[in-house]
Amino acid sequence: MKIGCASSVGKRRDLDEDSIAILQSDTLYESKRVQIAFLVLCDGMGGHNAGEIASYLAAKQVAEEMARAMLKKDAGEFTFEKVAPLFQEVVGAANRRIHAYAEENPQYRGMGTTVTAAFVYGNTVYIGHVGDSRAYLINKKEVNQITKDHSLVQELVDSGEITKEEARIHDHKNIITRAVGITDPVEVDTFEKKIHPGDVLLLCCDGLTDLVTDEEIHNAVMEYDDPQKICTVLVETANERGGFDNISVIVAKV
Repeated sequence: MKIGCASSVGKRRDLDEDSIAILQSDTLYESKRVQIAFLVLCDGMGGHNAGEIASYLAAKQVAEEMARAMLKKDAGEFTFEKVAPLFQEVVGAANRRIHAYAEENPQYRGMGTTVTAAFVYGNTVYIGHVGDSRAYLINKKEVNQITKDHSLVQELVDSGEITKEEARIHDHKNIITRAVGITDPVEVDTFEKKIHPGDVLLLCCDGLTDLVTDEEIHNAVMEYDDPQKICTVLVETANERGGFDNISVIVAKV
């Protein structure tokens, strides 16, 4: 698996509140080779209330906890029944850590972050998700959005009050209904998808999807073979459209 990532402050922000962590493990136990990848993208919220601290704490906590799970010799075969509660556990730990930090530093109360993470094991990817960042699985035929946004406009789309296209420019598109660091406990959505050679896994924040369409994402993925090039092109495209927010993306090619 080849992996690339990129993050930009954008053209309208002074601070990049996004955080990314990527882990790859290639281990050999009892003549059995195990290759695992873990990707996490966090989009901090809170502005002056330290969204960048919340996203960093979440990415670091989740990556550290997942690294320990990945390297356990007795972990055995990972299954959805094992990974789903693991996501709930590690994201819950990040949620508590952000809460504790805000209690110790009252000026940061109210900070929070999205968390979208992918755990790749063999021919399966497991997704853990909170907030309005996104995970996509892309192949030659289509762009499949795995996650569903926890946002006000997504609820309006689900109820039929607005269209998906209208949601991208809605006045309240930045209001999210679930985040890490805001309430305890936090509920984590989990998904399981099979992956095949040539598939591309893409994680991104709303700074990308507010300005770049699914079709344009698909075109970039199909045009370039190098995941890092894909990330660079997508971030540059969002910046050319105005770069109203921080822009972060991870691309992993099977």
